[in-house]
Amino acid sequence: WVGKPDFPAAQQPDSAATGGRRAAEQFPAAAVDAWVRKHEEKVWLATHQGEDAARRAALESLPEGSPTDLLDLDDFGTILGNYNRGKPLGRGTMQSYRSRDQIPPADRRVGDGKAPEVYEDMWFRETVYDHVVDQLGMGARGVPKPKKI
Repeated sequence: WVGKPDFPAAQQPDSAATGGRRAAEQFPAAAVDAWVRKHEEKVWLATHQGEDAARRAALESLPEGSPTDLLDLDDFGTILGNYNRGKPLGRGTMQSYRSRDQIPPADRRVGDGKAPEVYEDMWFRETVYDHVVDQLGMGARGVPKPKKI
């Protein structure tokens, strides 16, 4: 974040106060906190209100729908891409993720005998949303995944 143009500038300590030695730069805590709240809201929530609050906020930012709605690979890529980078991921990218087990296995498959019949791999909305907000690395924009008991 410190490389972002609008991130608060570090303050140089007075060299006289450090006996002429070079001291570490310090960032103004209140300004950094305000910047994080504005630009990385979910990280700020996790820090100030807990990881569960950040996860709830992440889930609330996703499109509404029933947890059991069936979504295809293109829908999955649209939701994942829009959440992470503001534009959908292409089908080829999603197929690569699937082949490398970087997304969860489909909840429904062709010929699984369940209703309604599906004609391609499908995921429940809940599965997609859980993956989006809990993904390693980004997760809920840097918020650690909640521990399962």
